[in-house]
Amino acid sequence: MRHLHSSRTRYSSTKLIIKECDGHPLAITNIAGFLARKQKTTTEWKKLNDNFTSGSVNKENLEMISTTLEPSYNNLSYHLKLCLLYLSVFPKGHNIRRKRIVRRWVAEGYISKTHSLSAEEVGESYFAELINRSIIQPSEPVPAHNVGNIEYCRVHNLMHKISVSKSMEENHGFVLEVSSNNEGTVRHLSIINTGETNKNALKCVDLTHVRSVTIFGECRASLDFSMMRMLRILDLEGTSGLKDRDLSQIGNFLHLRYLSLRGCTDIYHLPNSLGNLWDIQMLDVSGTSIIKLPKTITKLKKLHYLRAGHVPKDDATSSIELKESSDLSKMEHEPINDLEIPDVEVKSVQFGMTHDIFHKYCKVLLPGIPQGLDMYGVKAPEGIGQLNDLHTLGVVNVAAGKVILRELEKLKKLHKLGLTGVNKKNSQAILSAIANLALLHSLSLQAEGEPGLQGCLDHTFAPPSKLQSLKIYGNLVTLPIWITQLQNLAKLKLRSTQLKLAPSMEILGKLPHLVILRLWKNSFLQSKKILFDFQQGTFPSLVVMELKDQEGLKSLNFLQGAMPRLELLQINNCMHIDNNGFFGVSSLPSLKEVMLMGDHNEELMKNLRDQLALNQNQPVLRGHDHL
Repeated sequence: MRHLHSSRTRYSSTKLIIKECDGHPLAITNIAGFLARKQKTTTEWKKLNDNFTSGSVNKENLEMISTTLEPSYNNLSYHLKLCLLYLSVFPKGHNIRRKRIVRRWVAEGYISKTHSLSAEEVGESYFAELINRSIIQPSEPVPAHNVGNIEYCRVHNLMHKISVSKSMEENHGFVLEVSSNNEGTVRHLSIINTGETNKNALKCVDLTHVRSVTIFGECRASLDFSMMRMLRILDLEGTSGLKDRDLSQIGNFLHLRYLSLRGCTDIYHLPNSLGNLWDIQMLDVSGTSIIKLPKTITKLKKLHYLRAGHVPKDDATSSIELKESSDLSKMEHEPINDLEIPDVEVKSVQFGMTHDIFHKYCKVLLPGIPQGLDMYGVKAPEGIGQLNDLHTLGVVNVAAGKVILRELEKLKKLHKLGLTGVNKKNSQAILSAIANLALLHSLSLQAEGEPGLQGCLDHTFAPPSKLQSLKIYGNLVTLPIWITQLQNLAKLKLRSTQLKLAPSMEILGKLPHLVILRLWKNSFLQSKKILFDFQQGTFPSLVVMELKDQEGLKSLNFLQGAMPRLELLQINNCMHIDNNGFFGVSSLPSLKEVMLMGDHNEELMKNLRDQLALNQNQPVLRGHDHL
């Protein structure tokens, strides 16, 4: 009986340890090696389990974690170590946006460009190496060699502990949780759910050497930014409770390189003092309520990355929806004092919001009506073409006139561009401006509602030869003929395009280097009955295909020889697939994984499992309801 009890205890401890490893291959491998060297007694196993499940990082925990994982850390190059330690500014278990951390590495000066790669491209290679070494993990599964398709990552809890420990040991000055016990030089300050406690604790911290400030959760404490003369990074992404008045001191941070207000919905304006930030390289105000950029932004000659506006999930997505969009277009040139407020249909209201619906409507929409603005892009000022180092720009509203298009043509270093407000009047000038951007790699075009993009992209157009990524949002009906010229196109995303199914898929299937195809809601006209037939020889390079919110999707038929390199098939919220709606899945020679998200009936699931079982690769089936 004692032996049975001992076995059960060890089994229970093993389960808890594996749970703590959370499927992390590096952690499991190293912990297994550590266990092999330990005595197999119940006392030792219980002690080991207590170490792993302890909520605090005590000396014994750190010693044990260091024993198992420190070799993986020590084998990293100096630059990779620094990049890993920098991740300790994020809370344990936090999902970190890939682009966010890479751009912060660049802004901190951890990464330098080479003769052939930009600093951001070098940063992407560092990120890929940390992923490939299993030091950090994708938040969602992706094909193994498609690291560039990872949107979010996280640091495993065990590696997070060791990175925090090492950053303290090597005096990098990371402070994750503010307390009156903080000592030494603080260079990187992270604050979680600021409040009165942290406000008082901050008074005990020397802020004169702070280089980065990151706030998570609600911003209620008043930081004494006047002390932070060395500040380079101010990252307020996703912070709630932030108001325009909180940005009053922003122009004093003369060394600031990175400013993110991404997702701060109560920010409506950027102060003119923004023009004082001569060293700033990256500015992200996407997901805010800003619809117009200040004129002073044209002074920021080192600006490399500028994101604003947002992309709704579909034509109907916005916090406020107008029943009659035509009311706005009729009022476009009327004086403000003569305007009548049209009926507003509120999709959802959360009581206790700082601004009520009427206030938001007046503050955001009304000032933009005479200038042809919308909620999804920002108006860029005349002179933005002077920002010669600009690499990324979007989402810019081009509905207001031709001035902005002349400015765009001057931005010869642009690699990524996002535009909204495309219409028949300006579309030819837009395509002409884009054609002159020889280095353009990524393009997003957007026009919400009717008529959308219909007839806008049919002009004669020689697209930039380096274009690799294209996103089109809005009513299109037919694909533009120039899309067949995109021989280097690797990524394509369509939403609300209302395309004719058969002719469109015939064109897309011939794109020789298309690797990722995302077809979102209302991408096809036949929204009530979509039958995909993928013909032999089509999509020769496709690795990832995502079908999302296709309510009318009934079946997918993969003929022999179609999609020979497809590894990942993602189907998200397509709830009306026929029970026998999958054909030919067993013949996809490279398929590794099918992600089927949503509640599907058992007959459909059995049919899909049977086909996957016949596939030579034995692909994995994943989803919310059948992991």
